[in-house]
Amino acid sequence: MNHVNQLKHLLTERFTLRSIGAVVASMILVCCVGCENGEITSSNKSLPKGEDSAGFLDRVSSMPTVSENNAMRGIIMLVDGDDSAESFEQRVQMLQERGITPESWDYASDRGITRGKYAFMIYQAAKFRGGIILSVTGPTRRYCLRELQYKNVMCNGPMLSEIPGTEYVAVLGRADTYIRTGYVPNKSGETKQEQELDKVTPAE
Repeated sequence: MNHVNQLKHLLTERFTLRSIGAVVASMILVCCVGCENGEITSSNKSLPKGEDSAGFLDRVSSMPTVSENNAMRGIIMLVDGDDSAESFEQRVQMLQERGITPESWDYASDRGITRGKYAFMIYQAAKFRGGIILSVTGPTRRYCLRELQYKNVMCNGPMLSEIPGTEYVAVLGRADTYIRTGYVPNKSGETKQEQELDKVTPAE
């Protein structure tokens, strides 16, 4: 009987620890994501002026972590072809006016862009179509990331993890292809449309 009581106590203790861990994790996530107030923090460091898309992609691809400032320049280039903003604050304002980023977020120019934020911006900028949850609740960082991971636009990874330059550039390229063709390219860079064309076009 003592063994049974010890086992019950052990299982109860483990369950309690798991419950506490889950609650703590949820509280951390809420503090990191849900307590923002729209603050914009800038270091006043300017990005290279007159930078074209090729130069931007080359510069960013070697970064271990892409900053929010650089990330927003890439999104603006994706939509407009070039970045006409003179400052980080202007980039934030431009993206907010287009509904690509919300006013409720906190922004910091030198802070690394997270997968969740990047997924939200890519989803909005490229006008991806989501599933039932996104249709009902509207875009959120969590569900935009899940949707883009499901569509193989983004790699698997936690919502709050930061994006390295190589992955940032790859995702931007996939979003650009989707905007132009309506299809997401596979690992070889071909879209479904191009794959179907290969099947009916004789090789030269």
